[in-house]
Amino acid sequence: MEINGGALAVLALLYYLDDNGITLWVLLACLIHEMGHWWAIRACGGKVVRLRLSCAGAELRLSAAHPLSAWGMIAAALAGPAVNLAAAWLSIRLSRRGAGLYFFAGINLGLACFNMLPAERLDGGRALKALLGQLLGEEPGGRAVELCSCLVTGALLAAGALLLWQSGGKNFTLLIAGLWMAAIERKEQRAAVL
Repeated sequence: MEINGGALAVLALLYYLDDNGITLWVLLACLIHEMGHWWAIRACGGKVVRLRLSCAGAELRLSAAHPLSAWGMIAAALAGPAVNLAAAWLSIRLSRRGAGLYFFAGINLGLACFNMLPAERLDGGRALKALLGQLLGEEPGGRAVELCSCLVTGALLAAGALLLWQSGGKNFTLLIAGLWMAAIERKEQRAAVL
């Protein structure tokens, strides 16, 4: 397991600014999400050699000695959001019996939906890239997912700016998501050039 300083700084800031205990619920949903990936990777014959936490999120590194097939990659990518959807469903069921977990259901639902966006760094993009790689070939499939990533990033930035404006500067979550996506894409483009 590797945790970089950026991840610790973000976690400390979130914890400091969180008066309602939201951060711990979000971290639990993220843990459930990553465990879903880990379980699917193991079930498909892969092996996780490292979990890396950074300010950009969590990343599981797979062993080159135990590669996944394209269909295994699709299953592993979709497993995280699937587990979040199951956790949301279970939280709603328990809330109807008085457990009061509607908030946790919402966090899991939001995490699953966001991760299913067809952008390269997200699970939806990884699954789409593996699927299109099988159907169209690696290069055309990769270009299609790059285009989707640009469109998703642009849509998040536009929707985030609109939401920020409509909320009178109070709701900036979508804008942060769009800026995060843009920063990741720029970093990957620089790495590809070098």
